[in-house]
Amino acid sequence: MKNLLVLLLIFVSTLSFGQEIEGEKLWRTKGVYDSLGNFIERAKIQSFLFSTASGQLYRLSNQDKMNMETGETKVFVYRDTLNLTPLSDNMYKLNDKETLTIHTNDSLTIQFNGFTLPYVKLNLKPDTINLKTLKSELINTPVIESVENIKKYLFTYQDNNLVKVKPLERDSEWESDYKIIDFNGFIIIQGIVSAPKLLTKSEKGKIHFIEIDYRFENKNGALIIH
Repeated sequence: MKNLLVLLLIFVSTLSFGQEIEGEKLWRTKGVYDSLGNFIERAKIQSFLFSTASGQLYRLSNQDKMNMETGETKVFVYRDTLNLTPLSDNMYKLNDKETLTIHTNDSLTIQFNGFTLPYVKLNLKPDTINLKTLKSELINTPVIESVENIKKYLFTYQDNNLVKVKPLERDSEWESDYKIIDFNGFIIIQGIVSAPKLLTKSEKGKIHFIEIDYRFENKNGALIIH
């Protein structure tokens, strides 16, 4: 009986430990689903979580908004801190409207008002890109965007927070808003109506990134200095 009790305690301890969120990790959302499990295409919520060693979550959300008077569209960046209050072995209260459920070591969901946002963990390390060095190499320098070895656009990220976009196969050009975001050591480029670029490595003449679209699987890409 004593041995059975010891084994039970070990099992419960292991289960509880398995339901904790690993610290110093980055998570990405994979869309929004309704209470029936249907993917909601119009809910264009793109967000990231950073889990700290102390058990807190930092959240980053990006959203495009149009000024109805001027017609200009801007990138808005929102940040908040989430404190986890245990409700059960794998469920936590975040605030009055949101709860978080841990499913596996690399997947969790946030529920709010009947909607569900799934997140998956990215096995990446922070601080691989120096922000100051990146800006000195990238700003006002034309770069060709390559995603899965497909090249469609020439970008020039300007120091006025506007990026010039020129299709490689068409004689046209336009400008739109963008942000370079430092999220706990992870560098993200967010533009208008485009998936975030999570920068992973910089080498001479090329900046590598992961294109993270909440609708699709991650894609590898690079900004190639033109």
